Amino acid sequence: MSLNRAKKFLLYYSDKNGCIISMNFELFDIVNLNDEVVGKEERSVVHTQGLYHRAIHVFAQSDKSGWILQQRSAWKDLDPLLWTSSCSGHLDTGEGYLSAATREIQEEMGAIIDQGQLIELLRLSPCSETGNEFVRIYALKGPIFPHCSTGEVVKFKSYSLEQITREIQLGADQFSGSFLHIFNLIKGKLQRIT
Repeated sequence: MSLNRAKKFLLYYSDKNGCIISMNFELFDIVNLNDEVVGKEERSVVHTQGLYHRAIHVFAQSDKSGWILQQRSAWKDLDPLLWTSSCSGHLDTGEGYLSAATREIQEEMGAIIDQGQLIELLRLSPCSETGNEFVRIYALKGPIFPHCSTGEVVKFKSYSLEQITREIQLGADQFSGSFLHIFNLIKGKLQRIT
């Protein structure tokens, strides 16, 4: 885990009532509408002010018919306990999209992969559904068997694309908004991979 990422988990203190307060100083690159870096800012400021920044989502299979979804931790500042893609995350300052994808797979799924195992499915420009993020979406070639290696994930579960669609129809409020947006755009591409 990089020092920048480690800070996210280490900076906590208790207020006068004993409540734990997060001091999140994680830095993101701020980008313009051409996805060019124009500055750096703390995570909380980026999200509060709706600044353009970068993220990745990875879809991975446990076997030929099952796509892995993760349930986000209760400690997440955005979409706690909601279901999302196999792994996702923001790019660290100065980090590339592929590097971020391999790092997030290691941090959230406990697996070390090579960048050559990722297939780029789609690039998204910032929009409200993604929280003003430029997003690169990847599929991982071959199966993976994740384990929860950090406090970022509650659990993983494998579904067919039809099961995911049915689960969304039954309870879209159980999924992150960015996942719902992205899944709608790439479901056809995932069908061709299965």
